[in-house]
Amino acid sequence: MKILLISSGYSGIYPYFEKAIEDAFIFFDHIVTKIQSKYTIEAIELIKNFKPDVIITLVGFNIDEKLMDFLKKIKSPRCIWLTEDPFYIDMSIHLVSEYDYIFTIDIGAFEYYKKKFPQKHIYHLPLGTDPLLYYAEHKEEYLYDVCLVGYPYPERINLVNQLLAHTPYSLILVGPFWKKFIKNHKHTSRLTIINRWMEPEAVRSLFNRSKIILNPHRTYNFHKNKNTLEIENKSINNRTFDIAACGAFQLLSNKPDLQMHFDITQEMVVYSSSEECIELVKQFINDENSRNFYRRNAQKRVAGNHTFTHRVEFILKQLEANQFLDGSVEKFYE
Repeated sequence: MKILLISSGYSGIYPYFEKAIEDAFIFFDHIVTKIQSKYTIEAIELIKNFKPDVIITLVGFNIDEKLMDFLKKIKSPRCIWLTEDPFYIDMSIHLVSEYDYIFTIDIGAFEYYKKKFPQKHIYHLPLGTDPLLYYAEHKEEYLYDVCLVGYPYPERINLVNQLLAHTPYSLILVGPFWKKFIKNHKHTSRLTIINRWMEPEAVRSLFNRSKIILNPHRTYNFHKNKNTLEIENKSINNRTFDIAACGAFQLLSNKPDLQMHFDITQEMVVYSSSEECIELVKQFINDENSRNFYRRNAQKRVAGNHTFTHRVEFILKQLEANQFLDGSVEKFYE
């Protein structure tokens, strides 16, 4: 098939997502052409000449209305992967009617869409990982005891403060605004803060050089979200797969769909409160054998089930077979 991939129009991690998706379609011997999300004469001519069999985009917020009007006229199936659900569901809900295939990363959002749009073709499909970006590296020694990469949401700030107050371990934080919220960082020699977004290649190195990676999930009711419907996020984040792909050991906050993806007795260690997380850090920090057991099993699981190649394979199966969900969450992998 000929696949038209429309850029999300976002920077940061999104160009990496789009490259991995493009590579996966090519892996399955499909032809891919990528355009930006704005309407231009050049883009229209390219689409006319390319004659895509399928159109796909991520997020969808930035697609020019005039471009969308043109895409509707050419009759090719339009697919959208809603990768900010449910945190921006106030915006994404208006896009559902514009597309033929709707994929969402979150089960909470999936359940809502299925009730509101019972006739639409809606699927639950989490993001995957790119094994060309996230993989195990040889290391002589660990640089950090604990690592947390991501935005300083309130639950993460609370966890970090408790870790600093109740443990002696070294900690590295990566992401914009951490210095604003961790007030005593200047006086804590065991704390390192990289106060910006970091490229995946650098994040991979940190995951590989840290004993424990903390993965506390974002909450659905954070005040900067656009989720007035208060749809609860019920799915693990894509960082879960990235950390595991690096062969790193992680502690993550529990989510309802975790056991769809991992064996929590063999591959993942979860917690339900910051206090429990701190106790698990203390338990595993010097227990390398146990950390190795979980991280190696998780890495094997991700390699076999949770890459972008697996995700694109799922999309292709729906497109080729034209089989749609009947209201239950279908597994996206064999």
